Amino acid sequence: MKYKLYLIGDRKLFPQEEAFLEAVQKALKAGVKAFQLREKDLTAKELYFLAKKMREITKRNDALLFINDRIDVALAIDADGVHLPQSGFPAHVVRKVWKDRFIIGVSTHSVEEAKEASEWADFITFSPVFHTPMKGKPQGIDKLKEVKEAVKCKVFALGGIKLDNLHEVMPYCDGVAMISGILGQKDIEGTVKKFNEILGEKP
Repeated sequence: MKYKLYLIGDRKLFPQEEAFLEAVQKALKAGVKAFQLREKDLTAKELYFLAKKMREITKRNDALLFINDRIDVALAIDADGVHLPQSGFPAHVVRKVWKDRFIIGVSTHSVEEAKEASEWADFITFSPVFHTPMKGKPQGIDKLKEVKEAVKCKVFALGGIKLDNLHEVMPYCDGVAMISGILGQKDIEGTVKKFNEILGEKP
């Protein structure tokens, strides 16, 4: 796990699927090395076919692919990892059943959730650090720092992360995760390159 920039997908930001796939391709080509497919409203069949396309794109760009929640889809398309929401399979169950088959990420929103997940996960996301329309009240930098000090695994800050506030979270996390911070930008490639430059990631 050498990446510091973790991109999370949202096809609803785009008018059609092809535009979504193209945007992800641009981000990966520009230097994103880890992508999470997170489309909770799709049926298993719909998600499977979309995930197959994403698997091709991530392999072509030497990037890791994570599937949110759906371990069956992750297995079917040979994903690198799974990202587990709090309502999903517990990380310890995934680790016990599938051993080291998957890199395991877990979404957390409190110190308690972070501690529990870190016993079994390879990394966690902690959110929302800053204000974001979808995530409720921001947790802030102090809470992120508390989480980082309390867990054994890597921590990715999530929620309202932008180029102009990235320096605030960097001392207290191992990387950053985002959706619109990259996919919502007009210049996706340029934005990725700027993030990686600040994070110290090589192209």
